[in-house]
Amino acid sequence: MSFRLIKTEKNTKARLGELTTPHGVVKTPVFIISLLIIMKFMDVPLAADPIVNWGNYEVKVRDGVIDKASAKAELPVIINDLQQICGKYDFSEHQAWIFPLKGYGLTSIATKGSDFQPDIVYGVSPIKGYNFFDGNKHGGHPAHDIFIRDKDQNNLDDQTRQPVAALAMVDSIVLSTFTNWQKGSKLRGGNYIWLYNPKLDVFFYYAHLDKVLVTSGDLVKAGTVIGTVGRSGLLANMKSSPTHIHLMVLKYENGILKPYEYYEELIHE
Repeated sequence: MSFRLIKTEKNTKARLGELTTPHGVVKTPVFIISLLIIMKFMDVPLAADPIVNWGNYEVKVRDGVIDKASAKAELPVIINDLQQICGKYDFSEHQAWIFPLKGYGLTSIATKGSDFQPDIVYGVSPIKGYNFFDGNKHGGHPAHDIFIRDKDQNNLDDQTRQPVAALAMVDSIVLSTFTNWQKGSKLRGGNYIWLYNPKLDVFFYYAHLDKVLVTSGDLVKAGTVIGTVGRSGLLANMKSSPTHIHLMVLKYENGILKPYEYYEELIHE
């Protein structure tokens, strides 16, 4: 275990350090890192962090380094731990969903919402529809693509000349993010964010972002800016692809994550 300080803004409430763990680097307040180091040298056992566990888990599933049976067995345990840690926070269960792009509405969703086709099979692909446990090689289209006005493909709205903010649709906790997608990567989602609302038992996946403006563990209210729309991702970065976000919602049911059609939620926004 090791840590180092990183630069922070002047108005940052707590100085941050980077805690190096067997699972990667996590930004953490320095006083917590100091406590962890003391506990380490005193041989005090460290409790597992459910949010860190989710981050490690979704990457393993994404990259196909865990077999489906093991991934399916782990999921209920991970979600139970997430629900336990979220129990101390106030999440609204009955609230109108916010449209996820600032300054846009339903007309920006591809094909008036008919693009949500989790069971579709593309061409001669051997992958039959969407399965969360297929990771980066999943089939189907279990989401809505929401397009912005960006003819010159520079990640800016053609009218405002500003980035388009991606918003949290409901009160959520940030579970994990990916922020360093580079051209040439085969990662389909590019820069992305996973959010979770324990009251609804739903997971939100925002893909193809340019900037990610939240970090794991952040609590966000509905309407909070969490990132900006971009062109990151294997196919989203191609010239033939209009600038958009791929926004998937998964509901936890019977031990698996199932695609949830949320178009109706936005109609009643």
